[in-house]
Amino acid sequence: MLFCPKCYTEYESQITHCPECREKLAYALPPHPDQMELFEMVEIYKIPDEITGMALNSFLVDAGIEASIQPMEASFYGGALNVMLGYWGKLLVPRDEETKARKLLETFIREFHGK
Repeated sequence: MLFCPKCYTEYESQITHCPECREKLAYALPPHPDQMELFEMVEIYKIPDEITGMALNSFLVDAGIEASIQPMEASFYGGALNVMLGYWGKLLVPRDEETKARKLLETFIREFHGK
């Protein structure tokens, strides 16, 4: 499922932008603005592509960490921003879970690559 980061409405995966807000839909919602001070998210990994991002996000969520993906897309660049940056997006976790998430992610990537 995808969500509008502005109005928090949930949509089927066939839709890419919120029909009401015209915002690009996200795989996970950011904290509600009323609760923003409770959640400081930090970047723990630069995601090379969307599939990798979904896999890593699911892995951390399954481990009990409220991870989220921040795609680095700008509609007015037609996807060129990803190429310029060299990565598709960022994997974010709450600051208080950063150390645990980094260790889990490091183990996951090491085992995935068989090292």
